[in-house]
Amino acid sequence: METSKYDVIIGLEIHIQTKTQSKMFCSCPTNYFQKEPNTHVCPTCLGLPGALPVPNRRAIELCILLGLATNCDIEKEIHFDRKHYFYPDLPKGYQISQYKRAICSDGYIDIKDESGEKYSIEIERIHQEEDVAKSTHYTESSTGLEYSLIDYNKSGMPLIELVTKPNIRSAYQAKELATKIRQIVRYLNISDADMEKGQMRCEPNISVQSKGTWEYKDGKIFPIGKSVLNPKVEIKNIGSITAVEKSITYEVERLIKEIEEGKEIIQQTRGWDANKGITVFQRSKETADDYRYMPEPDIPVVEITQEDVERISKEIIELPDEKKDRYINEYNLSEYDANVLTSDRDISIYYESTLSLVSQHLDSNIAPKVTANWLTGAVFSIANDNNLEITEENIPKDDLALLITEYEKKILTRSKAEELLRESIVNKKDLGDLITKAKKEAESITRSIDSIVDEVIKENSKAVEDFKAGKQASLGFLVGQVMQKTRGSADPNSTRSILIEKLNG
Repeated sequence: METSKYDVIIGLEIHIQTKTQSKMFCSCPTNYFQKEPNTHVCPTCLGLPGALPVPNRRAIELCILLGLATNCDIEKEIHFDRKHYFYPDLPKGYQISQYKRAICSDGYIDIKDESGEKYSIEIERIHQEEDVAKSTHYTESSTGLEYSLIDYNKSGMPLIELVTKPNIRSAYQAKELATKIRQIVRYLNISDADMEKGQMRCEPNISVQSKGTWEYKDGKIFPIGKSVLNPKVEIKNIGSITAVEKSITYEVERLIKEIEEGKEIIQQTRGWDANKGITVFQRSKETADDYRYMPEPDIPVVEITQEDVERISKEIIELPDEKKDRYINEYNLSEYDANVLTSDRDISIYYESTLSLVSQHLDSNIAPKVTANWLTGAVFSIANDNNLEITEENIPKDDLALLITEYEKKILTRSKAEELLRESIVNKKDLGDLITKAKKEAESITRSIDSIVDEVIKENSKAVEDFKAGKQASLGFLVGQVMQKTRGSADPNSTRSILIEKLNG
């Protein structure tokens, strides 16, 4: 398949459920996940006649907050519109959304492309709307009868839609953008953005064009001369960040193959089948005219003052890119460590809190690195093995800081420190108590190390002879025997020195 003749053009739509206590236009609670179907509903979110929508102030503020975090212009007036289509998950027959005047527009967000270079993805708009209900489709095994069940608990949930301009050029860039947006909304507490729970959805729009037939101008794609551009395809049902990249990669290959075979490309919506790793046809894609947008007559224009914007802007904290740069420049961490520690806000908070404690006992030049090493190494590994989150409850920061300090001061060996950490996490034991006990054992062993070394020399005469014959590897074996007898509490370097002295004496 010849791919060098073509350019890939991608725009990404990202839907994000916001963290509010009530739905977008009614007072129904939003904690619907795993609740009994159709129990978090009222006449408004069920679309019953006579029910009137009342906009959720906090949802609008969160939409503005995301706009500010992504360098958008903020509209001074909020206009809601009706977007009409007929499907069982939309009880009113229309969705309350925004059409021409989005709350936020003309922003951008920087990512790293495949080569590690900074690349700016332009944002067309970020607007506020309501979510639809959840449809579950069934087929009876005995009769083959197909039917659907609708749960309206999700109907009316506050939803932010972010739409990029079509200047994404690869599946990798789209994945990086989705990752960055998820980080930002989690950092700002706009949403948990859990894709498995439907709190974040990504829908790429993809087209493949022959090189030299198109140009990007004013945020849009235009044909050059008499060129005719290929239509775009939208992909839905993407349930993870990884699937964003996989689905786009598959669809680009499918489109190029269709073009190479001389087939007509049809504007359509396709679904991502994660089990098969393919996209499947769903329906011909609608245009804006098909939705018959009209102003929402039941919601008046909402004004946004400069004071509102300034108040909301105070919620912006240090975001992942800024935090990562600070970790690299101020703490002298590697880019890898900085990326890992800033990927999640809770992890970064845990790291900084632990570092503050470690810095009280260790040199400030080494404390950041050793704390990062323990967190990204042993702590992550043991927590992942036991399917645990890194939290104060599971791993108290005071105890972890003590462990790191005692290791750096060579009071605990690396193996002993990791053993204590694992025992604490796996068996829910107090790490501080384990460290205190281990220190007492180490002190006792230090006082009796001479006799233990003598014992090891006596029990391993063959290794002793090999060492005296010039086989240095035998020394490592003997050190290991001492460490085994002391259950890892003896200092390997001190043990090595004592052995050498006794063996050469």
